[in-house]
Amino acid sequence: MFGTIFGGATAYPKARGTWRDDERGGFLVRDEPVVVHCYTTPADIEDEANLAALAAFCRDMGRQTSQGEVGLVIGDEYLAIRNF
Repeated sequence: MFGTIFGGATAYPKARGTWRDDERGGFLVRDEPVVVHCYTTPADIEDEANLAALAAFCRDMGRQTSQGEVGLVIGDEYLAIRNF
């Protein structure tokens, strides 16, 4: 998806993270997320069809991997995708 639409991406496996699960009383969950880094052009990220494909990919990935949230950063804005 990233190669076709945005020209490529690099994944960094085995990051170490912690997130607070508010649905379990603030329990801290340790995990090893995969971080995907992708550079693109303003025109490509602002294209409605590309954004729709990216959103569908994030929702599908969240659903298939049983995530509570998929985080997406565009520019300096964090987008939390939770409705899979």
